[in-house]
Amino acid sequence: MALGRIRNTGDPGVVGAFTRGLALFRPLALAYAALLAYLRRDEMTRPGVAVAVFAVLGLWSLVAAWRHRVAWQTAAIDLVLAVAGIAATSLAYPRATVAAGALTLPSIWSSAGVVAAAVRGGARGGLIAAAVIAAADLISVGKPNFATVHNIVLLFLVGGLIGLAVTLAREGQRVSEISIRAEEAYAERERLARIVHDGVLQALTFINRRGTQIGGPATELADLAAEQERALRSLVSGRPRLDDTAAVSDLALVLRTLDDDRVTVSTPAEPVTLPAHRAGELRAAVVAALDNVRDHAGPDARAWVLLEEIGGDVVVTVRDNGAGMPPGRAEEAAASGRLGMASSIRGRLRDLGGEATWTSAPGTGCTVVLTAPKDLEPLAPRRSA
Repeated sequence: MALGRIRNTGDPGVVGAFTRGLALFRPLALAYAALLAYLRRDEMTRPGVAVAVFAVLGLWSLVAAWRHRVAWQTAAIDLVLAVAGIAATSLAYPRATVAAGALTLPSIWSSAGVVAAAVRGGARGGLIAAAVIAAADLISVGKPNFATVHNIVLLFLVGGLIGLAVTLAREGQRVSEISIRAEEAYAERERLARIVHDGVLQALTFINRRGTQIGGPATELADLAAEQERALRSLVSGRPRLDDTAAVSDLALVLRTLDDDRVTVSTPAEPVTLPAHRAGELRAAVVAALDNVRDHAGPDARAWVLLEEIGGDVVVTVRDNGAGMPPGRAEEAAASGRLGMASSIRGRLRDLGGEATWTSAPGTGCTVVLTAPKDLEPLAPRRSA
């Protein structure tokens, strides 16, 4: 599983249970409401209104059950039909009967809209839907009585508590997905650690030892191999490097360390603070982009690094005046096993919840734009690649 943004790939089990429960509740509640209306049919002045209300509610109950999901449109239609049924009660019964506290035509069917809104919008959605039904009840009865107030209180309890349960279920699923992704990332790290240890680390150790034995110019090669070996061992073991232990870092200060005779770094005057591990990953992506400039842009190419803070995002632009690259070069490099662009740059930005884009043409240099949010939950980037 790729480490992409945590999405609601499927509703939690409790949400699915409420959805199936609503599909069963609507017809049962409607049958009960119809039974109550039938028992009081002698009090009706317009029984045809009641028949029409129950026919519409019955048709919608079948349609809603057939849809197998609860959407905002479903909750809205539930509420509109419930309000219409409550209003039609005054047409079916004499006004005195309604004012005395007679049950509305939809009766407990009205709570279906409250539950549907709670499933989609949590406690806030449930409470708002309960307020809508409560307002319709109060307008219909005119002067509130004990039965009306009692039903309104129950509606608010149902909407608030079911909404809270659904919110907690979604939060639990989100945390569970993050934990699963973390476990998968750890397993992948272990697999890569074995591969790196059996191949790359052994080769670097040999280069370091032989370079030291040969001496002279080979000593520089040995030192470089030793440094890369330490970095790889730290990476595959999961131990943080010394410069990554701080809670937050100033990305502007981190990027200024890259300024040299061929690289010009421009940053805001104010600090651009973000978690240290995110600053380190962004710096590594910029270093990979500058390495591409040194390796492929030409011996006289210069690079410019611009850091910007736009809302909750940081944007780093790396531009050079080198040879540029033809269209499709990134795909060709990835296919041939050179993963600097695909992994060191785009992969890092994807894991940070951001994205990397390239603009280039032969002879016009290359521009790389790295965009990432300043903060994000680990292993849960907000954008997918």
